[in-house]
Amino acid sequence: MTWVDLDGIHDASTVQAIGAAFGLHPLEIEDVLNPSCRPKAEDHGDHVFTIMKMLTPTADDRAYEVEQVSVALGPAWVITFQERPGDPFDAVRQRIRDGKGRIRRHGADYLFHAILDAIVDGWFVILEQTEGSVSDLEAEATGDSPEDLPRRVHARLADILILRRLLWPTREAISALLRTEGRVIHPATKPYLRDLADHVVETLEILDNQRERLTAVLELHLARTSHRLNEVMRLLTVVATLFIPVTFIAGVYGMNFDYMPELHHRHGYPITLLVMATIMLAMVAWLRHRRWI
Repeated sequence: MTWVDLDGIHDASTVQAIGAAFGLHPLEIEDVLNPSCRPKAEDHGDHVFTIMKMLTPTADDRAYEVEQVSVALGPAWVITFQERPGDPFDAVRQRIRDGKGRIRRHGADYLFHAILDAIVDGWFVILEQTEGSVSDLEAEATGDSPEDLPRRVHARLADILILRRLLWPTREAISALLRTEGRVIHPATKPYLRDLADHVVETLEILDNQRERLTAVLELHLARTSHRLNEVMRLLTVVATLFIPVTFIAGVYGMNFDYMPELHHRHGYPITLLVMATIMLAMVAWLRHRRWI
């Protein structure tokens, strides 16, 4: 059994030579050299060709790099084409060196599954990072809820949608592998591929859950903002309501007609102020009785 792992696809002649040596179709070589292909799986009878998206964490714990990995499986060989050095396959290599587990006892199709499984396991590391971001946004929404929260929520929603677009086609690719009837994937390996398909579905469910939580964060922020606005409007309404009768009295006695007997009353000013204060206190008591304030 042979595993050929090629780091770097910029040397097209080397990629074409390796592909020709193992009988890969020219269109498959073209897909290997095109790093923007959609994840897929193709059964060619004598070999299987798949394209996966590998997510690698960066120095920034909230970011990641996307790399295309093309994996070809033959009767006794596996070829992996990577864009650049660095991958999550060290555990697979160590299992091969140690001769532990099933990887030495099974054929190339089990190694093929182990490589795909390592790629999918790498997704969970990125999902843990996004989970931390979502939890932080939820905590902010239930706390001070800063004004820039909607902008950051929308940015995180955009990241989740990008991840989902990268991972969703992989579900179809694994399903296509389960339907293969060629000679290279044996029936004994199908249960492992079904388990891999379950892991892919789990990643999509995690992304959907995070998207729903972020939507709830946005709704909570908008609800709290609306509630604060309603509180301000209620306070202003109460103040305006209290001053309506006072303003009416002040307007009546501010008309300055000559024949208004109250204008020349000796105690008219304190009596008017007392009436105004009494009316305002009575309205406050009535509003409290109605539980409006």
